[in-house]
Amino acid sequence: MSKIKNILTVIKEKWKPHFVFAILAFMLYANTLNNYFVLDDGIVLTHNQFTQQGIKGIPAILKYNSFIGHWINKADLQTSQNLMKEMKIVVGDRYRPLSLVTFALEVEFFGKENILPNSHNDRFLGNAFISHLINILLFLFTACLLYSILTRLSLTGKDKNWFFSLSFIVTILFLAHPIHTEVVANIKGRDEIMALLGSLGALWFSINYIESNKFRYLLWSGLSLFLGMMSKENAITFLAVIPVTLYYFKTRTIRKILISLFPLIVASSLFLLIRAIVLGVSFEPSDSENTLLSPFAEATVIQHFATIFYTLFLYIKLLVYPHPLTYEYSPYHIEIATLSNPIVLLSLLFYAGIGIYAVYGLIKKREVVSWSIWLYLLPLSVVSNIFFPTGAFMNERFVYFSSIGFVVFIGWLIVTYVPKIRLPISFGGKRSNTKLTRYLTSAVLVMIFCLYAAKTISRNRVWKDNFTLYITDAKTSENSIQASFMAGSAYLQIAMYPDNEDEALLRNEYCDKAAQYLELTRQLQPYSYDVIVQLGNLYWSCYKDVAKSLHYFAQALQIPTLLNDEIIKAVKQILTFTHALLDDNQVASTPEDILQSCDELLSVHPDMGEAIYLKGIIYGKFLHNTGLALVNFQNALTMDFPKTAEFYEYLGTAYGISGNYQEAIVYLLKAVESGTNDYNTFINLGLIFQQLGDKENAQIYMSKGNEMKNK
Repeated sequence: MSKIKNILTVIKEKWKPHFVFAILAFMLYANTLNNYFVLDDGIVLTHNQFTQQGIKGIPAILKYNSFIGHWINKADLQTSQNLMKEMKIVVGDRYRPLSLVTFALEVEFFGKENILPNSHNDRFLGNAFISHLINILLFLFTACLLYSILTRLSLTGKDKNWFFSLSFIVTILFLAHPIHTEVVANIKGRDEIMALLGSLGALWFSINYIESNKFRYLLWSGLSLFLGMMSKENAITFLAVIPVTLYYFKTRTIRKILISLFPLIVASSLFLLIRAIVLGVSFEPSDSENTLLSPFAEATVIQHFATIFYTLFLYIKLLVYPHPLTYEYSPYHIEIATLSNPIVLLSLLFYAGIGIYAVYGLIKKREVVSWSIWLYLLPLSVVSNIFFPTGAFMNERFVYFSSIGFVVFIGWLIVTYVPKIRLPISFGGKRSNTKLTRYLTSAVLVMIFCLYAAKTISRNRVWKDNFTLYITDAKTSENSIQASFMAGSAYLQIAMYPDNEDEALLRNEYCDKAAQYLELTRQLQPYSYDVIVQLGNLYWSCYKDVAKSLHYFAQALQIPTLLNDEIIKAVKQILTFTHALLDDNQVASTPEDILQSCDELLSVHPDMGEAIYLKGIIYGKFLHNTGLALVNFQNALTMDFPKTAEFYEYLGTAYGISGNYQEAIVYLLKAVESGTNDYNTFINLGLIFQQLGDKENAQIYMSKGNEMKNK
């Protein structure tokens, strides 16, 4: 019994920290459980055809680019792949299938009904509870594994109590740091969580191998890192982190470190081979002039690297003082920097200094501080834009891995220097001084934790839905092209599809906000296809400003892309409805402005019969220029577009007014054959027959017209 009691005591003591972590993790992120799907969640889950198929979609998830399942909703597979290359939707290819597999399993076991839209707009995409719960649990498991690894590395400090150990303090800080909200509160961030979980798992098994010399742990370490890389490519940085860590804390035997490294190299090579087979190998640089797609497009080589070090300094700033946070750090929230910028110079000196100290620590003095620098720098290297383009200046999720190095350093400062604080009063005795040290350590830790927690919990609320995220962060990133665009699009979506009476009443205000943000985006990025198209949608949907809407769509059609087929359909619909709106005086544009926009449209798409037809209507009905009306109707007749009864009515009427009665009869009769219900067509036919002396037909059609008129 005593042995069982001792075992239970050991288990109880061993798992106490993990219970604390569980409580804290849910305390920090419980308010995400009622959040919806936001931002890129649509790409990987809610609007991804492969994940929506559940288990049946897993083979396709493993076979193709991780984003193709989203774009295939708009086109067939080959067209989707061509579209992604043509539009340069992201810089570089993405192969991160493992997190998408988990999303497919969610759909399989919890059903599509949990993620289908329950409104016209994407603010409220179903019930995301399960997805958020899984993210929290995976984040919790990562923290528990981190604590276990740090304990195995003997990072405990001088205090024997686990709750004052360096391992515990570091893990608490890791759990609470607000910079992790983008990863945990955004469901798409699961790729980061799983990648770090797999990487730490590889480190855990590598430590097991060093301590036990058992071969099976090498296999598990390789498998764990492979799964991490299948979640996200930056797990490959642990190829360097793991041997550095082993060298610092576990063994100085290079041979053993190399043996532990072998399965990791095999796993990495296998992943890179699979990735190359799936995506191909391309060394083409990003040549896009669109700063939405390539943020360094406007920078010289020197400015490019200056801006990189400017953002590297911002990472340090956000780790030390995580406010304000935003999902969008694109131009021009961050400006192109030069070497004369003092922040750039400070950053260069800082990173050079810590880099030199890290190398010195590796060679001469293997201790926690220099190791924490390696933990920070190595994962940061692949997302810094120094070696590989990421498609963004920076993002909070990019330092999810590196934040471990930062919290290790902060934890080391707490356990090293707080005990050295000496108050000007004596408490007498070593025991009292130990208590005082613990009180001070607790006070410092609680203060930092509470500040972090307050920021984390409040930031989670911003990730509630697309609308909340976009309009909040547009104020933070007020000069950001992307943030302005997304805020404008969010306001436009609500204006078009209000979810309640209050939103319907605020429609005009939302339209004006959408116009404000989208026009700002247009000023910042004049050549963005998405922005131009959205402005076309805005002026049609909100204001019925046909001229401006057609103007922007005409500009969009000047940019060759596979998406233009959808734009042409939208334009044709606008052209079809415009003349009816002109009749009811519901158009914000003048007839002259609409004619100008039609000409602009026809200069890009000369065979658009609907535009020529509308010009004929405007010339004849609103500008009373029968000659130009007839010319446009005749041109439209040769075009391939649906010829309605109304079209033949206008054409026949124009011929009649111009005195060409024979042609007028031909097309007015076609209108009748097409099923017109306009009594004027019959009356006009009657009048023309009367002019030609055909009293019988004149009587027939006049009578029919008057009969229809009197009904």
